[in-house]
Amino acid sequence: MYLRWPRITAFVLTTALCITEIGLAAWTLADSHDKQELARKTLPGASLNLDDALAVGKATTAAAAVSAVVCLVMLFFTVFRPRQAETLTSIRLKEGGFALILVFFLGALIPATYYTATRSGIINAPGIPRTLIDQLVKASGQDLRYRKQKTILSYVIVGWIAFLFTAISLVLVSIAARKTLKHGVDSNGPLVAHETKHTTHQDSAAASTVAESRRPSVAHEKAGELQASV
Repeated sequence: MYLRWPRITAFVLTTALCITEIGLAAWTLADSHDKQELARKTLPGASLNLDDALAVGKATTAAAAVSAVVCLVMLFFTVFRPRQAETLTSIRLKEGGFALILVFFLGALIPATYYTATRSGIINAPGIPRTLIDQLVKASGQDLRYRKQKTILSYVIVGWIAFLFTAISLVLVSIAARKTLKHGVDSNGPLVAHETKHTTHQDSAAASTVAESRRPSVAHEKAGELQASV
């Protein structure tokens, strides 16, 4: 089974990271809800707008969920059904599936990273000037910039790590599948099989040499025949 343990390790780590990403996104959602409630209590009728951060967070969570499901399926087949034959179609399906997940991840993480670096939450309160709102936020010690929010920073960073391990899983799956297609299903692999064949050939040659050395020489046999005739 080609690259079995590296693939198992990659699938387990990718799944764990994706589940962590989902948990961090849920934490971000809960924290955003708490901040919105605080804004309403501080300024009656006020609302805290975090829609852009929440939107990219949902997209990243969806990509992580799909990646986790695919890696769990691949982990099941790698552990319990390791000797599966491969076809060109099955290889393309695996590679295409992982590639789509990576594109999905990238499409969510790029705007999430950009929003985190450049944007912030906005408090809207009817009838209250923007300058007064900003002064109240500053006086409360709150910083609504996304890059200052631990929850948002956490899911962006872990999201990129999950993206990296998903890419590693794609590379390992592709290599193993193409080797299986080329060399066939082999628990040892072509290199080990070749070494075993070579070792067997050497053992046979050595046994033949020993057998030949134990046989009497031709000259000795002829001398015995001459003495017998005399």
